[in-house]
Amino acid sequence: MLFELPVIDALRETLKNLGAHPIYFICLFIIIPITLLCSLAALVLIFLKINGLEKKTKLMRKINGYIQEGSKVYLNQQARMLLVVLTILFVPVGLTGIQFLASPFFGFLITGIIFLVGSFSSLAAGYIGMTAATRTNILVVEASMEDKNEGFKIAYYGGMITGILNISLFILGIWLILIITNANLYLIVGFSFGASVSALLAQVGGGIYTKSADIGADLVGKYEMEIKEDDPSNPAIIADLVGDNVGDCAGRGADLFESASSDAIGGMILGLSLFIMTGNPIFIIANITLIALGTFSLYFTTLFLKVNFKKTSRSVWKVFISSTIFNLWILLGLNLLLFGPLGILLFFSSSIGLIAAFMAIFFTVYYTSIKYKHTKRVAEASQETASLNVLSGLSTGLLSTFWPIVIFGIGVIFSFLFGYYFGINYYYEVLEIDPVNIFGGPVNYIILIISFGIWGVSMASSSSDTIISTILSYDTFGPIMDNAAGIVEMGNSEAPEHLREHLDDLDAMGNTTKAISKGFALICGGFSSIVLFLTFLMSASSLANEIPSIIPSNQLVDIFNNIDLYDPLIIFGLCVGALIPFLFSSMIISAVKDGAREVVIEVRRQYKEIPGLKEGNAVPEYEKCIKISAKNALTKMLKPVLTVTFITIIIGILFGPMVVAGFLIGNLIGCLIIGLFFSISGATLDNAKKGIELGLYGGKNSKAHKAAIIGDTVGDPLKDAAGPSMNIIITTINTLALTFLPLFIMTGFLWEIFPIIT
Repeated sequence: MLFELPVIDALRETLKNLGAHPIYFICLFIIIPITLLCSLAALVLIFLKINGLEKKTKLMRKINGYIQEGSKVYLNQQARMLLVVLTILFVPVGLTGIQFLASPFFGFLITGIIFLVGSFSSLAAGYIGMTAATRTNILVVEASMEDKNEGFKIAYYGGMITGILNISLFILGIWLILIITNANLYLIVGFSFGASVSALLAQVGGGIYTKSADIGADLVGKYEMEIKEDDPSNPAIIADLVGDNVGDCAGRGADLFESASSDAIGGMILGLSLFIMTGNPIFIIANITLIALGTFSLYFTTLFLKVNFKKTSRSVWKVFISSTIFNLWILLGLNLLLFGPLGILLFFSSSIGLIAAFMAIFFTVYYTSIKYKHTKRVAEASQETASLNVLSGLSTGLLSTFWPIVIFGIGVIFSFLFGYYFGINYYYEVLEIDPVNIFGGPVNYIILIISFGIWGVSMASSSSDTIISTILSYDTFGPIMDNAAGIVEMGNSEAPEHLREHLDDLDAMGNTTKAISKGFALICGGFSSIVLFLTFLMSASSLANEIPSIIPSNQLVDIFNNIDLYDPLIIFGLCVGALIPFLFSSMIISAVKDGAREVVIEVRRQYKEIPGLKEGNAVPEYEKCIKISAKNALTKMLKPVLTVTFITIIIGILFGPMVVAGFLIGNLIGCLIIGLFFSISGATLDNAKKGIELGLYGGKNSKAHKAAIIGDTVGDPLKDAAGPSMNIIITTINTLALTFLPLFIMTGFLWEIFPIIT
């Protein structure tokens, strides 16, 4: 029946028996609340630590005030644009929930409200994290005046606020919705889609803003005027520093908030399918419990916060290795607790996800660090011309995609296999029954195999999320150090000698950690999308007999056998899905180009019209460049977001779930490859420039340096605007498809026109 889902009723009946499933209730009412309380306590301690620091400067605090104000103004304007998008999507998202409650009106209303909650939670996580980062910038400067290692710790603590908030807010939201809706899991999907929409806008808008200002500042200031980095006479410098926060802090925070929530909710919907076949609700709560426990690894990393300024990369690796090892122990203990001795097989699946994420970090560092041959070759190519610098950077980016994609593919294969073997043993050894579902009907053996295999991939995906809090902490560390170095440069009359040099060492470390975060996010997004894609198929099969459809229900029930590569509609879906990242990237890069052009014109105007500006004898009109960057980002960010959203919905309405499945696979492959290529090639070009600035091939203002500046301006929109957006596009489109699945089932008007599939 349309308004009654027997599986939800069966789940509620099962959960009434508290004694039959004690582990489920331990996770829901003990483990998750404890992790949330610990997160709250950690935030309080960090705030007390940061707020208790002594104020030591005046001019540099004034400069930091400009950055704080500019960041807040932009994010407030971005929030207004988000409200426009949410208003447009509220009704269609709400309509997807009418079949999940007995009252269609309440189904519509609750689904829409949960969608808004997910969006505002993601926005809040990014906003609060950015606010903490902009307040930490100046504290790092002041702490470093006496002890540069203390400055490093303060920067990491500032990043921890973003890491803790992102995990805690999405866990709190999902946990509350699970309890309030009395385990109506289908209603929770809107939370993830809301988070995706907010994250996409934050990343796209922030990326366009920061790169418009950065490119404008570099092309005129460093390239044409040959002034130093972060020179206070540069009219675009404050806009550039503001951009670091709205792009790298708020944007990246919303990005990984969305990625982790997609993992958790996708795992819960998949767990519902496994509940149908096993009668055990533990599969529903496992993923979110695992991600929640991962926050403890972040606290553990604080034991290793001592930086070796001669070998800064070792400090990064100590933190990541300690976090990974700590989480491996968590994975082992939790899998054995939840699933007994057979949990060791799921521990292997989980470990694969964590190791794959760690390997992505390794290869990102290898291809982007100036210490290794690839980035050195890019710097070397700068001696001749900017063209060779760009070509070298792009070729490195193309090469860099090979091993991460291979590792991702191998990770999916083996995590699936361990999940499959767990399922077979669990079903026949633990349950000791023939394949019969909770309703007494037969279980399709192929669906059984696929479901447990997908569960293995889901555990791998969620396990990679256990280090998200650490990744976010170090990712936010990057813009904090970048801002701190810029503040010292602009207020050098208050800064002790050599302070900028010490901060530059940490800034270089921050560039590496930002690149790490982008490679990690893409691999996590890939795992998430595989789970969401397969969950989409499982849900289509489960809902086929519950929702009226133009498409024959038997085709939807057997959807796994109806996705054939010889079917022209499936091929069409694959092609359109693979084109999405190209279309999206084109719009973003074009928006950055337009914004950068306007900033370049404005900076040139000020140098020409304001007497004594280049010599540092006048104050530039900083607010002009801030307004230009903000206006351009806010007006250009809606088009790519709404375009990909409506393309996905139109494909689903016209062709139905089978073609959407092909669309999702094409999009996954395209986004993974393009995202890695953009992120690593851009970081390589950036670090090659920084290597030259540190003395390679003639140093600053040399021919090689000028060529590298041009290369950096090419790489900037790739690594900080288009590249990071690919991760969000992957998960957003998958979450959107899962959210609108009921609508796709009811429509699919053109599916039946091809007799080859009937």
